[in-house]
Amino acid sequence: MGLSERIQPVLSNPRYTFLFFLCIALAPRAFVWSRIPVDWNSDSYHHWQISYLSLKLGLGQGRLLDLNGCEYYWGMVPHLVQAVLLGLLNTASILPYRFLNLLLGGVNTYLVYVIGRESFNWEVGLYAGLLFAFYPFAAVFDVIAMQETLALTFALISLRFFRTHPGWSGFSLALATQSRVEYWLVSAIVIVGAAVVERLSSRVQSFFLGWLGVTMVFCTFFYNSTANPFYPLYWSLFSAFGGWKPEGLGLPLHTLMLRWASVKIPAWSMRPAGQAVIASVLGSGGVFIGLMRWRSRRHHLILFFLASVVVFSPLFLPYYPAFMDSMLLMLRMSIPIAASGSILLCAVAFRVRNSLGGRLHRLPIEPVLIIVTLLSLSSIIPAYARFQEAAEAYFEVADEAIIYYEGGTVVCDHPTVNYRLVQAWGVRAGDLLGNHYAPHYYGMTDPIEWARWFERNNVTLWIYASGRAYPVWTVTSRELPGLLVLMGEVHGVRIYAVDREVLEEALSG
Repeated sequence: MGLSERIQPVLSNPRYTFLFFLCIALAPRAFVWSRIPVDWNSDSYHHWQISYLSLKLGLGQGRLLDLNGCEYYWGMVPHLVQAVLLGLLNTASILPYRFLNLLLGGVNTYLVYVIGRESFNWEVGLYAGLLFAFYPFAAVFDVIAMQETLALTFALISLRFFRTHPGWSGFSLALATQSRVEYWLVSAIVIVGAAVVERLSSRVQSFFLGWLGVTMVFCTFFYNSTANPFYPLYWSLFSAFGGWKPEGLGLPLHTLMLRWASVKIPAWSMRPAGQAVIASVLGSGGVFIGLMRWRSRRHHLILFFLASVVVFSPLFLPYYPAFMDSMLLMLRMSIPIAASGSILLCAVAFRVRNSLGGRLHRLPIEPVLIIVTLLSLSSIIPAYARFQEAAEAYFEVADEAIIYYEGGTVVCDHPTVNYRLVQAWGVRAGDLLGNHYAPHYYGMTDPIEWARWFERNNVTLWIYASGRAYPVWTVTSRELPGLLVLMGEVHGVRIYAVDREVLEEALSG
């Protein structure tokens, strides 16, 4: 009796299926956590900072809040979810959200199984679920406090209910859109593709209306808060197409996009990784044309896979092989491709095997897929473990800074340092400040305005931890000499105390 036959009785009982896949998925994720215990991604702490400051200071004003001005740059939903966790548990720790992602990794594995079972058969679902459970990058990124895991949960729920509850399917896809900006583009492709394939059927209409209802709520909020209803999408595209580079400043978005395409596409055509991106996009377009003709009942799954390939693969493939560290950080974008792709891969593999007949019918496809995935997981962990050193270094900065802290406001732009100051040393949310909204942000050059900024915010400790501090340092060191007194330096980060006598002299003068 093969593995499939042994497991089938378990999977035929719905009471055990969820626990089965939850346990299977939690094992590699718990192993990764044990080997890489520190959340090594600096963006995790930035998301935490938005959630924590929003909980403590922003939500009472009907808004999110961030020291660096990025409160609406990413999707809102994960920040709200993390804020709720922090509030319910009365903690400042990042661990509750990491633990939630760990559990959601198991939920996502179960959803992959269910989608595979309902789209094809239980065997495809089983092995697709097993493949995704041990997919190395899902196991690594599901145990840090990033947004991808929750966004994928909403996207997979949308796939699960597309045929049976299209309105709720659209609702869930919209939540994925508000969790990770790239799902704006994925949603657009899936909605247009479904409308073309099904000719605006009642199911597609319900799906679109469900998506539109949620999206309009968020767009209205963004418009009221920022005057731009598509704020996260606009500024993400603006950044991706080089809007913050010197040569891109002041150019409209469509010009930036055309300029980016005119440079990147020819460059990609000369590199293997770029050629893979172009081939994936063109191949996806060919399959989409086929869907219009065949009208497969699985078109929603195929559309999501194609959209994921088109949207996410250009975010990590071009880094290969010259920028491996950047590629490792961006390989989290491969997870939606793997989630839907594992189902299609297993379906194709089993169909090919079954069509061969004879002895070839017994090809050990399942064990080979699982073994390759496990080997990949074991080899990839050391590559990510070394990233812990950066987070630990910033923890040391905070541990040094607290020696000189005697109350008042700490100005620091690095979220990892701020996390450590709050979680380990009890600095209050109201006693944290960023350089982002210093007088230079408002175009003020008068030194007295800078002195008033320090006085008004009761700044006692100033930490030079990122480029955002440069404008403040330039003005104060030139116009207010002696105001910032160097107290220590750790890993290149300089810690300054504010000299109150110099500040009072500047204000009185």
